[in-house]
Amino acid sequence: MIAALISSITGLKVGYVERLAQTANHRYKSYLIPKRTGGVRKIDHPSRQLKFLQRWLADNLFSRLPVHEAAYSYKKDLGIKDHAEIHQRSKYILRVDFRNFFPSIRGDDVRRLLMRNRSLLPIQISDEDLSLISLLVCKDDKLTIGAPSSPSISNAIMFDFDSQLFSSCKQGRITYSRYADDLYFSTDRSNVLRPLLGRIETYLQSMLSPRLDINDAKTEFVSKKRKCVVTGLVLTSNRKISIGREKKRAIKSMVFRFQRGTLEAERQKYLKGYLAFIISVEPSFFEALRIKFGSNVLQQILQNS
Repeated sequence: MIAALISSITGLKVGYVERLAQTANHRYKSYLIPKRTGGVRKIDHPSRQLKFLQRWLADNLFSRLPVHEAAYSYKKDLGIKDHAEIHQRSKYILRVDFRNFFPSIRGDDVRRLLMRNRSLLPIQISDEDLSLISLLVCKDDKLTIGAPSSPSISNAIMFDFDSQLFSSCKQGRITYSRYADDLYFSTDRSNVLRPLLGRIETYLQSMLSPRLDINDAKTEFVSKKRKCVVTGLVLTSNRKISIGREKKRAIKSMVFRFQRGTLEAERQKYLKGYLAFIISVEPSFFEALRIKFGSNVLQQILQNS
């Protein structure tokens, strides 16, 4: 019994774990944040106690399930630069986006996932356990943006889809990767990516679990003749990875305002984190900033708490 195991390891009483599961829907704080591309995104943030159990399940159950190599999100020691690098030498790129990815994954999908992979789990789980786990990781029978268990569950649930698409693309000399709800396909061959869109739809329609839909408004075909963006990073025409001109202008402006003493405290925290990101993604731009503003200014930003 999963509740008894959690109780023996964490010290929480079995009744309390079961009560948390039964009342989980009411243990979230929901709020909206603006999307970078416009509109808003709903975040459902679980209570401290529920988040603790979700993280325990992610670490001790869902992390044991297979995740395909084509999945680049939510993996330790992998970032958006690693993801962009596998596409940087291709001439043509297709990006496909899922609509409402996490909420499209239902409690029944979670139960099916665990049933299919029972032999891989470190403990035996009963049908009662399946119900309790799905209650703990879902809100209103759906995965949420905000629960720490959602990323590992989604990656594991997408294993069969990723495997099928990866194999098919490899035969056609197409590079396939998935970063959360974004699918990327790249190749040096013209006229092979557009027909692929129909095959993706066919794969999705054949899937019993989960039921996912493509957000047609975000489907994008690009070539190196235009600006190619992969998970927020720009693939330049000379096959390098960059944060992009607009972001560079914004960062230069923020460094200048920091130097003048007019950059707000919140923006200083953002700038500190982004400079550290630039060092790993585009060190040549960091060097250009050092030459323009001086090493002392950049060190002050990076050491600013």
